[in-house]
Amino acid sequence: MGRALLRGYPFSYYLIGSIFLILMIAVGGLIVVSYHSTEKTLKQNAELVNIQTENNIVAHFKSQEEALRLFDEGLNQQMERSFPPFHAEYEQAAGDPARMDLEAVKREIGGEMELFVIDENATIVATTYQMEHGLNFSEFAPYPVEYLDTIRLSSGFFPVRILSRQGSSEMRKFAYMPAPDHRYILGLGISNVTPPLSNYQYIDENLIRKIKQSNPYLVQIRIFDSTLQQRVNDTSFGIDDPAQKTLLAGILANRTSLTIASASEGRPDRYLFIDLRNERYDSDVSRIIELTYTDQPIRDALASNALYYLTFGIIVLISCGLIGLFAIRTLIHPIEKMVEDVNKISEGDLDHPITPPIGAELIRLEESISLMVARLKAMIADLKTGEENYRTLVQSANSVILRSKPGGTIIFMNEFGQRFFEYPDQEIIGKNIFDTIMPERDEEGRPMPEKYKDFNDHPELFASVENLNRTRSGKLAYLAWTNRPLYDEQGNLFEILSIGNDITYLKEVEKEIQKLNNELEKRVADRTRQLTEVNRNLESFTYTVSHDLRAPLRAISGYSSILLLDLKDIPEKDKKYLESLRQNAHDMGRLIDDLLDFSRLGIRSLEKVTVQPALLVKDILTDLRTNPSSANVEFRVGDLPPCQADPGLLKQVYANLIGNALKFSRKKEHPVVEIGSLTEDGRLVYFVRDNGVGFDMRYSDKIFGLFQRLHSAEEYEGTGVGLAIVQRIIEIHGGRIWVESEIDKGTTFYFTCC
Repeated sequence: MGRALLRGYPFSYYLIGSIFLILMIAVGGLIVVSYHSTEKTLKQNAELVNIQTENNIVAHFKSQEEALRLFDEGLNQQMERSFPPFHAEYEQAAGDPARMDLEAVKREIGGEMELFVIDENATIVATTYQMEHGLNFSEFAPYPVEYLDTIRLSSGFFPVRILSRQGSSEMRKFAYMPAPDHRYILGLGISNVTPPLSNYQYIDENLIRKIKQSNPYLVQIRIFDSTLQQRVNDTSFGIDDPAQKTLLAGILANRTSLTIASASEGRPDRYLFIDLRNERYDSDVSRIIELTYTDQPIRDALASNALYYLTFGIIVLISCGLIGLFAIRTLIHPIEKMVEDVNKISEGDLDHPITPPIGAELIRLEESISLMVARLKAMIADLKTGEENYRTLVQSANSVILRSKPGGTIIFMNEFGQRFFEYPDQEIIGKNIFDTIMPERDEEGRPMPEKYKDFNDHPELFASVENLNRTRSGKLAYLAWTNRPLYDEQGNLFEILSIGNDITYLKEVEKEIQKLNNELEKRVADRTRQLTEVNRNLESFTYTVSHDLRAPLRAISGYSSILLLDLKDIPEKDKKYLESLRQNAHDMGRLIDDLLDFSRLGIRSLEKVTVQPALLVKDILTDLRTNPSSANVEFRVGDLPPCQADPGLLKQVYANLIGNALKFSRKKEHPVVEIGSLTEDGRLVYFVRDNGVGFDMRYSDKIFGLFQRLHSAEEYEGTGVGLAIVQRIIEIHGGRIWVESEIDKGTTFYFTCC
């Protein structure tokens, strides 16, 4: 009724109302845009002020931390110099804390440091500070027992940064060193540490007050340390709120700042994380600053501007409305005439002309209406042609095309489908698909109506299906169906369009491929069993060779040694023969060991993990330095980044290459062995270099061959297997090894692990 009432007014009223509405929207939009622009500017200014505030806080903490760090470094040097008397007293007491005169040591080192002896359970068993005697570090100190075990079992000086005692502003400093026998930890502590700074606290109430005065958007600021306690004038206080503790723990774990919308509108909470962690210390003095902001100053400024924008908008709206009313009345008359002509055309007279109007816009409108009428005539003709083309396409398609009702009643099937299923049109239309083109059961024996019972409720599950179909004569065939549900204006399913293609041949090929895959899997399994048996036999053969060859070699070596001991008066020439016989037997044993190691490389499974080559090289050099023959060798170890490798095999590579470098450089006046790495074409390359005798690069292709030697055994000992083992290990890692050498200038072996 309301719509009919509105249609009874002249068009000029609607046009005036529309223009007035547009003006209202435009003016209102302008006001909204201006309002939001002002709001955006105010928010940006607030954000800049907040960022500056946070930067000032971070700068304050960083500067104070740097000043405290410099003071802390001075204490580290003082405390490190105080440990020798402590160690001397421990050794004099034979490692018994009860026998140590800690008070005498305290006086000897100046009297201002407290001494502690900590056992393997992290308990203080002796101290000059009797208040803490018997205390366990896990109960009152900020480091875990595992860290103390690391100190006790290692070597070196372990300082702890200056910290304040929990619940007070007293500053304390500790440092630790392991006892020589690694049974205890010796510790030094300084209480009431006062850095020589005018203000060494991280922040105080005066600074908080200054920050609030410089930032009108900041309503509250709180400081928390890495132990999840609130700091006030550098004094820690516990937090009672479990949710607050959980939030702070998450920020500390992620080590990043966080912004959280507060429950109070316009008061977001900003948790500013300040990373003050020093990798040298186990303790962490990082801070979390809770900043609560408010947008109340922004809202106050916006409220003062709202009245101005509203008054300005009303004045503009009234002025524009009066001007628009006069213009509309002038333009409405030609339109009324055009409406009469359009009514004639709408009554079916598509050949009725439009009266030529006045004005360029109305002329274009008249041309558009005439063009629309012409296109309407052409469209009607095209629809008739398209309908004929669609019918021809459907009937000539080489796919089964059918339409059915939701219950399965067939209402259309193209000619190809009728020929495929051997049904004429009059016998298939109106029949149910389950009674005609579907078998009673599928391949799994399930009734077809039960398989498709959910089609009406969930047609998307059957958009593309493959199933067995049957023809009128009973022949079975596989068809791939594409089903598209069709809905009416109310969204109800009223028809299903299905297109099917014969895939019987593809199904037969699929079964044949599956059969071939099963046969291939069986062959692979048989081949795997054969390879396993070969490896087992090879291991047995290796053990047999090792046992059968070692027995006579041990006999030769043993009898030679007995003859040398019993026959002391034999000629010197005969002694040399016996000594040569024993040495050759020993060399043969080494050769057997090397051959066994080489053969096992092809059997052992590769276990790649992240390896630190620097640690492997350190272990090897530690063993070598105990050998007197390596006393005058200079070892230079460079940067050795981690890699993915088998740690045992990689250690054998370094041991063989370093041993090879020592052997061929020992005759130099100043032997030098260098171990390091470099980057070549984006790949990490490790190397072992010596300044030994070197060799002619013409023979570099033989250097990694089994039993290949470039020098005589009398001149340089060896079996000729070590470098072959190195090459084999690098190859099974998927890497590459090569050598560069120059006579009398040394040799460098390069290798990659992947």
